Amino acid sequence: MNGKRAVIAALVAASLLSAQTPASTSARSTHEEPAGLRQALDATVAAGAPGVLARIDDEHGTWIGTSGTADLDTREPMPREARFRVASVTKSMVATVVLQLVQEGRLSLDERIGERLPGRIEDGDLITVRQLLNHTGGLATYDEAPEFADPERYGKRTYTPQRLIDEAERLPQPERGRFSYSNTGYILLGLLVEQVTGHRLSAELDRRIFRPAGMTRSYLPGTERGIRGPHATGYYLPAGGETGAPRPVTRLNPSFAWAAYGVVSDARDLNRFYQALFGGRLVGPALLKQMRTGVGTPQAPIFPRYGLGLESVGLTCGERWGATGAIPGYLTFSFAEATGERRMTVSVNLHRGDPGIAPMLLGVLDALNRYFCAEPYEPPGRTNAAATTEAETAGAAPGVGPTASRADPPSPLLTSGRSVGGAVAGRRGGS
Repeated sequence: MNGKRAVIAALVAASLLSAQTPASTSARSTHEEPAGLRQALDATVAAGAPGVLARIDDEHGTWIGTSGTADLDTREPMPREARFRVASVTKSMVATVVLQLVQEGRLSLDERIGERLPGRIEDGDLITVRQLLNHTGGLATYDEAPEFADPERYGKRTYTPQRLIDEAERLPQPERGRFSYSNTGYILLGLLVEQVTGHRLSAELDRRIFRPAGMTRSYLPGTERGIRGPHATGYYLPAGGETGAPRPVTRLNPSFAWAAYGVVSDARDLNRFYQALFGGRLVGPALLKQMRTGVGTPQAPIFPRYGLGLESVGLTCGERWGATGAIPGYLTFSFAEATGERRMTVSVNLHRGDPGIAPMLLGVLDALNRYFCAEPYEPPGRTNAAATTEAETAGAAPGVGPTASRADPPSPLLTSGRSVGGAVAGRRGGS
């Protein structure tokens, strides 16, 4: 799970869809298959993913496609309704709960976290709720601690939120006011939700997000090791393990992830979530606009900006907003157009911490691009600002907010416990 965050544009440009041996793909649909999408899923498998699942929902119906296998031993096909650990897509849901509390007048985005959670973290009187949401609070991410080097070890332990915060405080802290991805901030936000509401975070997610959006297959598991319902075996390949066999890590104690990246869901439910959020059913237009007002990130132009629990992906026809996630066992990509009418989620049942992640990511990016833009993906140039982004039409102005820190040395490694975009941007540790 070790690695340095960095821009991977050069690497992905060099290896874009280089794998040539397609896997078989199955699809079920009430929706015409987007041109080239089947091949993009096959390319993801040919690049090293055991299996991949994609789901599209829009005004034309539903398209579901799979490629590869759910289990490397049994060779069973990917379940079309597979549940998986969505990792940092969780942050979009937790952020939405926080914004609902703001909308209700029970919180302010600019109040200090120490006012609500005194003594939980050093300098809490200097860090705002907004800074926790957009990763500018100057907090180290706890999953960079040595404690979280091996999921086969930490996945057997139970962690309290305070233990995770304490692990982060032992690490060097980044500069406050600049983007530095931090799972620690979302652990604090989970505690904040519980303090304000008087209820467990899992109950608030169920009441405020899952039930209103019709997400009947979603839950925050606490310490439950297994995954309910049909699911693929999740695999993990650590940094330095390029020649080894992927390890199965489906069963683990997810208390290390909690409010930062702990939710279990499926592609249908994630598409329903972004439909409800972007359609204005979960927060009002003013707060939704703030959610999509992003600070610059080091992984631009592939994942250019991070807002309040949402991140953007740079496609050939402009940006789309949603989230990505990486956790031992699974990678998740879930994005939608500004109104929520067109939505796509992709799940891969492998997380790896070595450069071999890049061709897999390219397959997924190509799949997203073929749906949203109806053409193959090409990594955007860092200085290419010509495309009018959908985020701008949704109210997010380019370059708003603090700039991203680029202090870490370049590396293509993807680490778990954070968003995929955040990970390739360069944090060591989990998410």
